[in-house]
Formats: sequence, structure tokens, C-alpha cells
Amino acid sequence: MPIELSRLASEIDPTQTILFFGAGASIPSGAPSVEKLIKVLEGTLGESCDGYSLREFTGILEEKYTRKQLIEALRKPFSSLRPTGSLLNLPLYKWKAIYTTNYETLIEQCYKKHGTPLVVYESNFDFTVHGHADAVRLFKLHGSIDKDVSDGHAARLILTDNDYDQTQSFREGLYDRLRADVNGANLVIIGHSLADEHIREIANRAAEIAGKSGGISRITLLMYSRDENRATLWEKRGIRVCFGGLDDFFSAIASKLPATSPVYTASGHPFDCCPSLRPVTIDVAHAAEFESNSASMFNGWPASYADIQAGLTFNRNIVPDIVEHLEGARLCAVILGAGGLGKTTAARQVLLALRAKGFYGWEHKSDFQLQVSDWIDIARAMSSLGVKGVLFIDDAHSHLFEVSQLLDALYAERITTLKLVLTSSRNHWNPRVKSAVVYKAGREFGMGRLQPNEIDSLLNLVESNPAVRGLVGDDFSGFSRFEKRRRLTVRCESETFVCMKNIFSTEKFDDIILREYASLRPELQEIYRLVAAMESSGIRVHRQLVIRLLGIPATSIAAILDNLTDIVSEYPINVREGLYGWRGRHSVIVGILTRYKFHETAQITELFDKVIDSISPTYDIEVRTIREMCNLETGLSRIQDKETQNRLLRKMISIAPGERVPRHRLIRNMIEMGEFEKSDAEIRIYEKDFGRDAPVARYRIKLLISRAIYTSGILPEDRVAILNQAKDAALQSLSRLPNHRHLLASYCDVGIEMHRLTSGYEVYDDAMGRLKAAEIEVGDPEISKTIRYYERVMAGQPDEVQAEATPELETSLD
Repeated sequence: MPIELSRLASEIDPTQTILFFGAGASIPSGAPSVEKLIKVLEGTLGESCDGYSLREFTGILEEKYTRKQLIEALRKPFSSLRPTGSLLNLPLYKWKAIYTTNYETLIEQCYKKHGTPLVVYESNFDFTVHGHADAVRLFKLHGSIDKDVSDGHAARLILTDNDYDQTQSFREGLYDRLRADVNGANLVIIGHSLADEHIREIANRAAEIAGKSGGISRITLLMYSRDENRATLWEKRGIRVCFGGLDDFFSAIASKLPATSPVYTASGHPFDCCPSLRPVTIDVAHAAEFESNSASMFNGWPASYADIQAGLTFNRNIVPDIVEHLEGARLCAVILGAGGLGKTTAARQVLLALRAKGFYGWEHKSDFQLQVSDWIDIARAMSSLGVKGVLFIDDAHSHLFEVSQLLDALYAERITTLKLVLTSSRNHWNPRVKSAVVYKAGREFGMGRLQPNEIDSLLNLVESNPAVRGLVGDDFSGFSRFEKRRRLTVRCESETFVCMKNIFSTEKFDDIILREYASLRPELQEIYRLVAAMESSGIRVHRQLVIRLLGIPATSIAAILDNLTDIVSEYPINVREGLYGWRGRHSVIVGILTRYKFHETAQITELFDKVIDSISPTYDIEVRTIREMCNLETGLSRIQDKETQNRLLRKMISIAPGERVPRHRLIRNMIEMGEFEKSDAEIRIYEKDFGRDAPVARYRIKLLISRAIYTSGILPEDRVAILNQAKDAALQSLSRLPNHRHLLASYCDVGIEMHRLTSGYEVYDDAMGRLKAAEIEVGDPEISKTIRYYERVMAGQPDEVQAEATPELETSLD
């Protein structure tokens, strides 16, 4: 028996409800039905339908006419379509997700009119990282009426059998996302009539997906036309039916609005102007009020703000220097050092010290993209309010493009109310192109091993704090303070800090980690092993990814995490989307375990294959995994064979063709392998999809240089001609980005090869002149290193100096 609309409304929590707009759902707003579309095509193109379906009819018309003519005819009834009535209330609720098979843009117009962010997926080129992490997602399974390949778009309006064939992977990607979304949620399919074949197809697919999701979900068909007999057939299959229109539905759920739509505001707080930052930012003042946990910190978890506030950490020398630096007009401080030296804890100490001086303090959650425009608004608001704030960005190299944009904007507007504290390791930080503001209005602070006075502070902490003293154990008991200090000094000279368990233990740290691993049950060892290997490879580990990889029932997760307490932790990323991240205690610890448990290349290759096959690119966090796996230090570089790397890169590109980083890496590999024709073709395809950017401009220069050097059977003048093409390409790129270090380095490479062929210095001198001008303008010490390197090459120094060359930039988009 169909349920009443009031009952459906009472059960709905918008944050756990998925709306699926099927055929006919938009008819009340004036959208054409399938029958009307067929009549429009008949009238415009002068062809009779003769009983064909829309899918068949459009396929026939595309063969007889051009696709552009077909699309233009189809767009006519959509041209003046505007949302009306209850549909305008759609953005007032924070839906878990919205799906639609309709072509029109009514939903997008509603959100734009309301000023509410909406992330739209219309093709697999939309499988990339999006801003507004908390925005509702709209998945358009059949594309959008305003975008088609006939207009030059990457998106395709899905009409014909050929369209369905070419977009199979895109639609399967969306249905994979629906499979995850329906787990534990309400799915409401909205349509016009149960007699509609299209609605039947959607409902059948939804029922199949819900059955495979492994969780509890509820599917309801909300239909405008009453049909009791067909409703009975659906109810026998476990799918509820409710009769009513969109106006009736939104009227019934109006009572849900007060509980779901208000935005928290605190009078006079800078976040009042940008509440969207709250879900992706840690408020230092609030985090400092949490309960401290000395045991977790002792075993390797980063010290929390509460731990620092409770006095469970010792003083680091650079903290007062950074605080003094940021109290003035300087914009940023960069803490650089190897993993395990305490950079994150030191940065948090800086934020708490500045908070004590009246600053607001925030930490960006690294799983989300940095919202540059929102932070600029925050900085302006603080200027108006007469207050200051500091933002901490851990592993800043992963957000360097956005960090550079933010610093450039603050510097251009002369805003000094927002300070940035950044942390990174030198091997990630130095090769990347950064804003000149990092050096004009900021400073790098190096962090090394513990200094003598820091060791004294550590000993004072252990001796004065009972909670910490109880964790140290008996290894140091009986020694005088002098002997304790001497032993700690020796240990800190040979080990990274990582955690106090390491510092105060007399065992090798590797043995501590391996013994801990051996104490786990075999099934827990496998989970820990995989989580550690994925995290150390840059993969963003989260609950759903682990479930997909290992086939673990969702109901077992709580017990697994309980048994891995203090080894692997789970934290919320986006509760509405059901995303919960998993992480080990410290990058050094997971790196140690990976080194022992994935020591063979075949093992890491198999893992990467499984991860790539399991990726659902509709989640931003999984697109970030694709980017991080291309990392030169921790990702695919663990596999020496470039053919294997390229196979994995092609799989990534097939999943998310809108992601640039794997395509950069593939081009680079092809050039290094001497596959010049293939790399040239890949560059042309890339430029067709995205236009030109700095990395691909560099690779084009590198390709031309490689052709000039290694192509066999051509005359010297031909090699010079190719190098002149490389020179022209370099100058064209430098006209847009005159201070780009890597483009300037590529131009120097052209000059050196030109000198070797012609003995001329003209190109080299011009390149070095530009590089030295950039050194003065930007102030990046890496430019100075680049200059020294090319001067030594020109002076005929041994090839070993190549190690000083600036590594290729893979992740910066210009």
C-alpha cells in the first residue's frame, strides 16, 4: 500500500537523503517530455519518428545530419526554461547527493539563484578535486543540455547508442558513487509516472545497487500520477511508493528546514563571513580544550593542541623565533625538516603562543583543498575588525598552488592580519615553484635534530610530569641526570625524533615497530600492513577504500579499529558523504613497516594496481590519491621500470582524464625512454584538452632537446634547427612566466646544447641573464643553486654535479 507523503516527510533527514530526479520530474517547471522532444526533432529536421525511441531516433538523425544540427534542434525547447515553484527550495537543504538523468539545468539554476555552492559532474573530465568540500554534489548521468562535444566541450550529451557506449565508464563511475551513497541512507526517486519505462530502469538499477551495498537503505518512488496497481508490484520488491508532486513533497518537508538550514554565527568572529570554512578547519582555541593524551603522543601520534596546552611537550628553539617573526608585518613562516623531527608539534606550539598574544588560530585539514577566496575574505574581515589570525598548513607542498595564490593576494592588497605557518620537508619543498612572496614577506626556518638545550627541556619534562615519567620505563632509571643527558645526546645524533618512545628506548626503533606488528592477529597484520604501505605511498586512506580493497564487511570496521587502537586511527572527513579517514601514527613509522613488508617491487606494483582499480573518482580524496601516487619521492618512483609506471599512469588517466598530474608524468617518462613520437602525440592531446601550462611547456622544450641530441641519421644543421625550435618554445613560455625557475632552467639546457653544437654563447648568455634577474626578483635560494649548477656545467665540471640540478616539477599547475 502506498505510504502517505506526511510519513515520508517525517522519516527524511536531508543530510542522509539522496534525491534522484528521473524522467518527468521537471515537467511541472516546463521541461519537455520525451514525446515532446521527439515532436520537436520531427518538426525541426523534417524526419518522421515512425515509432522509434528517442535513443534510436537521435541515432538515425545523427547519421542523416550532423551532430551539431541534432543538438541545436534538441536545445530549442530548453532555451527559456527557468525553475519555478517548490524546486527553488531545493538549495535550502543539505542533501547527501542529487542524481538526475534529465538534460536541463534547472537544479543548477536554483543553486546559482540561491548563491549556494553546487559541484556538478557531467563527464569524466569532472573527476578532479573541487573546491567547497561541503557543497552538495549533482551527478548528471546523461550529461547537460548546454554542453556537448559538438561545441568543443569534453562533456557529451548522452542521446544515441554511440553516446552510451562512449560514456560507459563515466556512468559506471556515478553508479559506483551511488552504491556508496545509498548505504544507510534514504533514496527518493522522483518522476512523473510509474508507467514510464525510464523510471522503471532507474528503480531497477537502484534496487540492484542497494542490494549490493551491504548496508541498510530505503528506496522510495515519489510519483506524480497515481497508479495503485503498479505501486503494488513495486512494493512486493521492497520499494515503497508515495504519490505526490514536487510541490507536495517540499511542502511536507518544510518542517525540516529550521533544523537543517541555519548557519552557526558568532558575533564579531571572522568566520561569520565564510561559514563554509568551519568543516575544513580546526579552531585552535576549541581544540586546545580537548582532553590530552600523553600515551598516544608518547607512542608517535603528533602532539595535539590539548597535549601542548597541558604541558606534555618540551620547548623547541625555533618557536620563539617564529612567533617574533610573525608578530610584525611578515606574512609567513616555513618550517622545513625531515620527517620525524617534530615540525607539526612545533607549528602547533607557535599557534598556541600567538593565540596567547590575542591571535585567532586555525589549522587547515589536509584532506581538503585550501579555499583561497574564502581565506582572502577572512583576512579582509580581520582587517575590518582590527584583529589578527594565523593559519597553519601542514605538508604545505601538497597545497602549494593555493598557498601561492593566497600569499600573492595578501601581499598585493597589503593585508598583514592573516599569517601563515607552513611545514614541509626540503625534498618536497625545494623543487617546487613558489610565490616570490614566500621570500619577500616570509622566511624559512630549518629544523634539525634536538639541540642540547632542547634535550635539557625534554629531561625537565620527563622529571617534572608524572604522566610522561610513567611512560618512559626503566631504561633510564638509576642514571644521574648527566648520564641521562649524555645518552640522549648520542641517541638524538643518530635517530630522528619521531616520538619519546623512540628517544627513551634502548632498542632500535625498527625492532619496536616490527615487534608491535608481530603481536597482532594475522587478519589485523594484513590491514595494518596495507594501511601503512598506502599511507607511505601518498595514498589518502579512508574507510570505504579499505573495505573495497580487502572486502571487509562494513559491520566489522568498529571491531577492527578497536583492535588497532593506538596503531591506526579513524577520523571524520565528511560525515554527510560517509567519508572517514584512516592514518597511522607517524609517517616515519608507516615508512618503516612498509620497508619491511613491501620490500619487493612486485608487491608494491600489485598494491598500486589494486588501489587504482578500486578508485572512485567522484570523491575528491580519491582524486588526491591519483595525484600523490605520481609523486616523485613516494609514489610510482618506487617502481624502477618505466613501462610498468606508464601502464599504471594510463590506468589513472582512463579513470580521471581531467587530472593533469598523471599526464605530466606519462609525458616525462616517454621522453626519458626516447619515445619521441608518442610523447609528442601525448603533448598535442594534452594541449587540446587543457591548453598549455608550465610543466607541459617544459616537456615540449625537453622533447625538442632530446630529439636534437639523440635522433640518428640527421645532419648537424638539422640538430641546430630543432634546438632553435626549442629556443622559440622557451621564449614563448617565458613571455608568460618570466620568473619561472624550471622554464628558465630548460632555456639554459637549450643554450648549453646549442653551445656544444655551434660553440656559440648567445642563447646560454640570454638564459643565464634571465635566470640571474629572476634570482634578484624572486629571492628563491633554489634559483641560486640552479645558476651554480649551469655555471659548473658550462665550465666542464664532471657529470656528478647533475645531482644539483633542479628536479622536474610535477604537481604545480600554472
